[in-house]
Amino acid sequence: AMGVLGVVYCVFILQSSAHRESTPAHRTPSHFRQLNHTWGVPRHLAGGAASAVVASGGSLVGGGAGGAGVAPASAGAATARPALGSCLMTGGAAPTPITDDGAGEDAPLAPGDRASEHVPALTVSFCKRYAIGNALITTAADQRYMVWARNWAKSLQAHGVTNLFIGAMDAEARRLSLAEGIPAVLLGRMRQGTTWHSANRYKIRLVQGVVELGFDVLFTDADVTFVRDPLPFLQRYPAAGVLISTDLLIREKPYPMKNGLENVYEVYGHYRADLNVGLMFVRSTEHTVRMMNHWADVANADMSKSMQTFFVKIVRDYSRCEPSTEHPELANCYNGTVNVGLLPMDLFAGGYIYFVERLPQKNHLDAISVHATYQVHQGLDGKRERLRHSHLWFLDDEEYYAPSGGLLSMAPMELPAWMHDEKLIARYGEGGDLRDAHKNRTLMHFALVHYQMRQLREALAVAAMLGRTLIMPDFTVLLDNTWYPMNGAWPGFRKLGPFVAPLDHVLHMTHLKNNNVDYRSSTFLEHPCVKPGITPNDVATVTFAPGAPAPGPTAEPKVTMPKGASQAQIVNALKQHPAKVLHLTSTLGITSGFDTPHDQSSFAARINRTPMLWCCITKNVANDMFSQPFPPGHIYYDFWYDQEQQTASTGSTPQSGTCGSAPDYN
Repeated sequence: AMGVLGVVYCVFILQSSAHRESTPAHRTPSHFRQLNHTWGVPRHLAGGAASAVVASGGSLVGGGAGGAGVAPASAGAATARPALGSCLMTGGAAPTPITDDGAGEDAPLAPGDRASEHVPALTVSFCKRYAIGNALITTAADQRYMVWARNWAKSLQAHGVTNLFIGAMDAEARRLSLAEGIPAVLLGRMRQGTTWHSANRYKIRLVQGVVELGFDVLFTDADVTFVRDPLPFLQRYPAAGVLISTDLLIREKPYPMKNGLENVYEVYGHYRADLNVGLMFVRSTEHTVRMMNHWADVANADMSKSMQTFFVKIVRDYSRCEPSTEHPELANCYNGTVNVGLLPMDLFAGGYIYFVERLPQKNHLDAISVHATYQVHQGLDGKRERLRHSHLWFLDDEEYYAPSGGLLSMAPMELPAWMHDEKLIARYGEGGDLRDAHKNRTLMHFALVHYQMRQLREALAVAAMLGRTLIMPDFTVLLDNTWYPMNGAWPGFRKLGPFVAPLDHVLHMTHLKNNNVDYRSSTFLEHPCVKPGITPNDVATVTFAPGAPAPGPTAEPKVTMPKGASQAQIVNALKQHPAKVLHLTSTLGITSGFDTPHDQSSFAARINRTPMLWCCITKNVANDMFSQPFPPGHIYYDFWYDQEQQTASTGSTPQSGTCGSAPDYN
């Protein structure tokens, strides 16, 4: 599949290579700039939406017009940074370890106390100690996932929430939790090699244990992060026995919300998305206790399926479920004994809604929680990067926020000239599949991404030459990315068309880490641990102009370099520059690369394995477009698409020809 598409792609880029030089470079169109500006900064930090290093009319983190409006820097200027704890809203105090909370494996039961049948270490006295309004918030993790449970807890503590604890799936997880000052109860001793489905049964046991002791519980997966306290919203629905999140991606007009919850038709009708047990609030009643026990019984009887599968069956298949007459926002389920409500997808957001569609940000809503789901191909490192981008990762240290060597930022990347054709873009967004309107949307998408990757490649090179940490740009793309062929858009959801994608759609976060490519998210300068420490005087702009002379060592706030500058010229002029942030006003054609084959090869080897793959055209489109009789494959992006074939020593995928702007599709 890759070979056939590669041949077609090379034909496409060879035909269009001449078009590049004859087409003037363009900045991001105004409507895309607004898109970047609106989506670039999380709404929960709306008070600091404009970077301190940016004057009106420009931005260093996406959404500005090139480098315009960036204030000059002066040598030696500095502003004291706040204490790390303070900027993360944790009060500035180090956590106080908990020596013993009485919830260990062999903890004696006090007279008059009662222990859970399913979690013997969980007692009424433990729950009373931490519950507020009879409610507890909990997650479950073993030692491998404690980093996520710690971030989960800190996101709650940042908003003053204290009625939380961690269900430790092994003794080491409990020890780590107590050392961080986070209450924990030992669920058991999970053995190494336990399957995923078997491990998840601990989560059911945790919910069972809390509700059987008479306490309400909000259970979430450890990769949920809270933007604000969830309980005030949940307590608005006292008639609900279960409030649960969903994997919904769209709210269709025939099924509007009711009283702040998703339409209950999604529970009992022709549903389009699963209920997601990774965030569920269960109010303790006789009937919910019976329902949780039923869930555990059927899930434990079959370890081949997920615990979510069995909960959905209990709600939809095992018993009667219909609209509640007294509470239209709820469905009356479990043979009429438990009211179930669906949490709004834009307040209790899944990963796609928050990080890709950015529905809360677009609708000017303050989300309550973010569940890092819909992470395609990359797992935990991809999830962590998305949370960092949204300022929802609480575990980075001082060094992360003040990297040695300083920072390098770049103007929003230029887009090819054809992206400014409003008629073309309007036609592109008409929907349909990849065969409609333009005959080859796939190649347009790759041309757009590669045009931006060339600019990122040059910025990465300059950062490596100077020993600075690059603040990554935002990528504009045409096609979505997922695990299976879907022609670039989730069916029935997103119309095809340009949008700003998460960085992990284009680059592989784990490979960046493994290849020692140091970077920060595009929103880094807006982070409350960074922004107060960088003023306009801490930023110097660097412009590359044709025919400009190469300056000597400089500390000027505005530096002009020759376009296509050599490594020696860049290092000589900028290596000792005192500015905390050097800002590149453009990144297209700014450097000729490293001066020696060894340095160039070493740089290429570091970045060659970092591009992400795109998936996928469907079999029918593959057959129609490329006469391809076999199923489609995954296609990787290429940092060197515009270069002659790289040598084997660089480790890159061989390429031939050059690639330019897309051909005229009018």
